[in-house]
Amino acid sequence: MHINWWTLALQTINVLVLVWLLSRFLYTPVLAAIAARQAAADKLLADAEAARVAATAQEATLKARTDAFAADAERRRAEVQAGADADRARLLDQAKQEVADLHKEAESAAGEERKKAQATLEVDAATLAGQMAAKLLDRLPGDITTEAMFRALVDRLATLLKEERDRLATGSLQVITPGTLSDQDRARFGFALAAALPGLTAPVFAVDPELIAGFELRTPQMVLRNSWRADLDDLLHALREDAHARTG
Repeated sequence: MHINWWTLALQTINVLVLVWLLSRFLYTPVLAAIAARQAAADKLLADAEAARVAATAQEATLKARTDAFAADAERRRAEVQAGADADRARLLDQAKQEVADLHKEAESAAGEERKKAQATLEVDAATLAGQMAAKLLDRLPGDITTEAMFRALVDRLATLLKEERDRLATGSLQVITPGTLSDQDRARFGFALAAALPGLTAPVFAVDPELIAGFELRTPQMVLRNSWRADLDDLLHALREDAHARTG
């Protein structure tokens, strides 16, 4: 086999030139383009990662704000609910108090009405009793009734303590009767009173028809009642006490 070294050398030179040309005008630009594309891809990836991190941070911030808003809204709702509950409780207590006050006022008004009605009945009863007593008294001789009531007065004077008789004797004594007495009766009753009350000066006689029958002895220090009016008043007082005890 014959080798043409010149041909081989020329072909080798051609290959080297071709390799240099490829390296100079093709391989290096291709590597540079690849490197540029790789750099652009890396930048895009870095930007994407940065955008993801920013988005995650923004999402966390928004979530924190949302949670804060929700917590604030819940707090405000709780405050409003607590205020509403307090207002409802206050209004309920106020309504209960108003009802209790109205109930007390109604009871008080009813009590006052009962008292007024009772007082009216007592006055009517006292008036009726006085009228009945006066009618009964009209059926009796006046001098007999007067004499009997005066004897009852003298008997009562005898039961008084000495200090009480002294107060009647030493004061300006008034003898109250339901009607005008004759001069003879005034003298006789005055003499009997002086005997029952030693030291008594001349008493003064006065008239009070409300007594119905009987006598009253009055001084600035003491009053001694001995009349049908006094008996009726005592009876009405006992009735009031009995009614109060039953309703109390």
